[in-house]
Amino acid sequence: MWTNGSSRDSKKNFSPVDAKQILDRLVTLPILKWNYKAEDEAVVHLGPTAEEFAAAFSLGASDKAIGTVDANGVALAAIQGIHELVQEKDAQIAVHHAEIDSLKERLAALETLVEELVQNHQGGPS
Repeated sequence: MWTNGSSRDSKKNFSPVDAKQILDRLVTLPILKWNYKAEDEAVVHLGPTAEEFAAAFSLGASDKAIGTVDANGVALAAIQGIHELVQEKDAQIAVHHAEIDSLKERLAALETLVEELVQNHQGGPS
């Protein structure tokens, strides 16, 4: 089993990332099916090229390979970016629901008023 060392004790130079910016870069990254030249064509893989990954994220030591720790980090950041977007959309939806409820109440009040006016007009002098 392959594992990446990832202890805080083995790392330095921490800096925050903008998860939505990572997501924006990720959605433009071409993800293709492909196989290695040395493999049988029946063995198919999925993912970006190292050159395009490096151009999009500037991670790792080379633009000829993608480190699993970097690919995982991009995927996790993108998931956080999606979560942020969903939270924003949920907040917008809640506001819209409140507006709709308010408009329904106002419409019901107007409909009642119109009914009263129609009844008063019909029952009044001709």
